[in-house]
Amino acid sequence: MPMHHPLPRHLRRLLLIAAIALTAACAPTPEEPERHPAVDTAEEALAEGDYDSAVDAFLEAAEAEEPPLRHEYVLRASSALVDAGDLGRAEQLAGDVPIDEDTPASLVDFRTAVLARIALERGEYERALEQVSDRLPSDTRRAADLIEVRADAEYRLGRLLDSAETRASLEALLPEGPRLDRNRNQLRQSLAEVPMQRLREIMPPAPDIFGGWVELTFLIRNYRLDPAEMEEAVALWRDRYPDHPAVGEIADDIMAQYREEVLRPEKVALLLPLSGSLADSGRAVRDGFLAARLSAADDGTEVTIHDIGEDGDDPWAAYMTAVQAGADLVVGPLTRPAVSVFADTGSLPVPMLALNSASADASLPGNLFRFGLLPEHEARQAARHALASGQRHAVVLVPGNDWGERVATAFQEQYESGGGAVLARERYRDDQSDFSLPIRRMLGLDRSSQREQRLRRTINRSVEFEPRRRQDVDVVFVGAFPRQARLIRPQLRFHHALDLPVMATSHAWGGRDEVAADRDMAGVVFFDMPWMLGEGDRLAPRRSELATIWDGELDRNAPLYALGADAYRLIPYLATMRTNEGERLEGATGLLRIDDTGAVQREVLPARFHRGRVERLEPDEDRQQLPGLDSAADETEANER
Repeated sequence: MPMHHPLPRHLRRLLLIAAIALTAACAPTPEEPERHPAVDTAEEALAEGDYDSAVDAFLEAAEAEEPPLRHEYVLRASSALVDAGDLGRAEQLAGDVPIDEDTPASLVDFRTAVLARIALERGEYERALEQVSDRLPSDTRRAADLIEVRADAEYRLGRLLDSAETRASLEALLPEGPRLDRNRNQLRQSLAEVPMQRLREIMPPAPDIFGGWVELTFLIRNYRLDPAEMEEAVALWRDRYPDHPAVGEIADDIMAQYREEVLRPEKVALLLPLSGSLADSGRAVRDGFLAARLSAADDGTEVTIHDIGEDGDDPWAAYMTAVQAGADLVVGPLTRPAVSVFADTGSLPVPMLALNSASADASLPGNLFRFGLLPEHEARQAARHALASGQRHAVVLVPGNDWGERVATAFQEQYESGGGAVLARERYRDDQSDFSLPIRRMLGLDRSSQREQRLRRTINRSVEFEPRRRQDVDVVFVGAFPRQARLIRPQLRFHHALDLPVMATSHAWGGRDEVAADRDMAGVVFFDMPWMLGEGDRLAPRRSELATIWDGELDRNAPLYALGADAYRLIPYLATMRTNEGERLEGATGLLRIDDTGAVQREVLPARFHRGRVERLEPDEDRQQLPGLDSAADETEANER
């Protein structure tokens, strides 16, 4: 991602955007023509969210005027249609505005900004960025529209620092009011999502407006659990940036928000299955939780551990026992059925951080947080990754069970919400080794064979024939565990899908390098937690240190150890992360956020198989077009087998 580029490039980009802002700020303001009365009506309707009336009024004004003012009002109607979600009509209106060498530059910029917004809403983020970039820098009164679209596109592409930097340049172009407030809020959200390690790398930033936002964000996130340290750090920041727009109420509001929302329980109860068939899983979570507790500063929190037995026998009774013993926060239980017991209660006496999800139709208490290593998180990230890489058409292959259905649904919902299309969704039996039938259906090879059979019957003679897979597929998403994944990948290759990128969840990897077993997995991209990929060791003990303790249980239980460690680290931030959409916590299990329902969402890391080993995809590489096989050498090696 661009936020990982070296500082010189970062500075060059900063200078470019600063130049844009300076040029636009210094441009003369054109005289406003006399307004048609319908324009006032349209603007009042916009302020009230009545887009239909606003569109009608703008078009009424357009009919009464001559170009270029007519075209200006048509574009304002188109912009209102974008706000209303009517993208088809918005595009038609904007497309009807003619552009030639005599068209005023401001009108060209306005039309470009509207069309780019349409592309954004359709999930075509790269296209939107290209459209506005072609018109920047601009010295017209529409420069702010172009820059705002640029910031939105960069954010949606995951270029968080670029987006924040662009919004900092937009500050000087916006008057006081809702639009400026939105820009500042979006800037803060972008920076709140930048990993703290990246912010540390650029400290101290350049002492300008953008640098001030970066440094303020870093200081508040760094000292959010120590109000006194935060106050002192922000006071020094104010001395460094006396004229910064956040120096007054904004900084005070941010600090007050963190102080009020930090959760400091005095007694935490941990409900886990420490006996029965799930004992190993429960102990892994417990060990991770306690290791994080020991490595943190002593805040006086008392932790009590309750064994709730096989699959959470009577978890409600265990919860009430802990509450009656004085617990003001409960962590656990671990299994989905046990968590569902609490989801259906309607209310809870004290907050709970459950370590799994609940049934989808449950009526959730307001103080029930859910944090689990859900495969849906990785499937959704695979979909976002494919879309950002330009892959717009996917096929899906998953096992015909509940796990496969959950993974496939999560991928498809995320993919299609971003503008992609799932062309086929096939299921396989996970107790078999031959997946030819679902693969052939998924790739359209059965239809190709049927055409060959019809041709043979028609001409009544044999013909040379090679089945041809469907050509509209960009990427294959596979839900599988190691045994099935190692069989599916070469079978995809055999069925003429050699050139198609293949994506999976972390379940396709056994958790350690097995060169001989995974050589056929060449090029498969998957998503896993930082700790499993060696990126989160500072947040939990290294996996190598645990190998001697857990013997052969390490591979199976390592993710649960990381879950326990992150569960402890989440506790102080539960309230603030739920009420602040942009707040993120770097964890061993991923970059964590909490949605407004109390569910912890994870953003994990991309990796791929290369010559039987797993390698982390580099920050820039993971936004490029997805690879099929890793290299010509891998392809030759695969073909030889």
